[in-house]
Amino acid sequence: MILSEQTKKALAYIQHIEVPTDLNPWESGRAFYEKFIPLAGDKEAVFLVEEHTLLTNNQSIPVRIYRPDDHNDLPVIIYFHGGWFNAGNLETHDTPLRQLAKLSQSVIVSVAYRLAPEHPFPEGLDDCEFTVQWLIENASSLHVRPDQIIIAGDSAGGALAATITRKFRHKVAAQLLIYPVTDNTLSSASWTQFQNGPLLDLKGGIQAWEWYLQKEDDTCNPDAIPLLADDLEGLPPTFVAIAEYDPLKDEAVQYAEKLKASGVYVKLKLYRGTTHGFFQMGGVIDDAKSLMKDIVDFIES
Repeated sequence: MILSEQTKKALAYIQHIEVPTDLNPWESGRAFYEKFIPLAGDKEAVFLVEEHTLLTNNQSIPVRIYRPDDHNDLPVIIYFHGGWFNAGNLETHDTPLRQLAKLSQSVIVSVAYRLAPEHPFPEGLDDCEFTVQWLIENASSLHVRPDQIIIAGDSAGGALAATITRKFRHKVAAQLLIYPVTDNTLSSASWTQFQNGPLLDLKGGIQAWEWYLQKEDDTCNPDAIPLLADDLEGLPPTFVAIAEYDPLKDEAVQYAEKLKASGVYVKLKLYRGTTHGFFQMGGVIDDAKSLMKDIVDFIES
């Protein structure tokens, strides 16, 4: 394994993270994940950041909207954060999404969907679906282009993005999947090769899926497990980013190949020397900036 020096630096930082010892396992995981935030670097100023709370079925869905300038009719990226379905929030991805809004000249809507194990599948997915429908219905008042809706997400957020894109395929212009989760079997060659990390490990993956899929029927539901989906025809152009030393690498490639076999245009990009999570480590890892540029180039093309 030939990790880049920058990736080694980020992993060294992560290895020294400490969290309170009196938390339950998922709360400890959330606290640990939130300690990654400094790796993203300094927060860039954005023209306007707005907080909204959407209400559905007595549930609230916090969303954060980033506007790069005061222009109307901009493209919009709806973003679902990573965190193994049980961690992550608006703050864990705030810094890179500020950067992406400015670079892409797009409005970004970041969604704080409900998390497992308190809210297992499909509750978080329901929040994502409601948010997309809300945006479609309110595109005019939000000053975004209804014909330029892009769905995006990293890791577990990539799984959510893949399913949401399938559900709204005729409304979505493109999807961006950053090292996405696609398979609950954890049986690919990269899971075997990197079962002990770096960053993700097999034990944590098994636990994450158990927290997320708490009903037996959910373990074979393509809305939870993108790689099981067979209705992929007619999906929009797709960008898939993978990290070289990531246990999720092969399942992301498998999903990309399945999309291609269904006639979907796919741009698959490997980032060498990197590991899972580098999108949030732009303050240390230059490949995060390269990924941003590649996303912007894909959108523009």
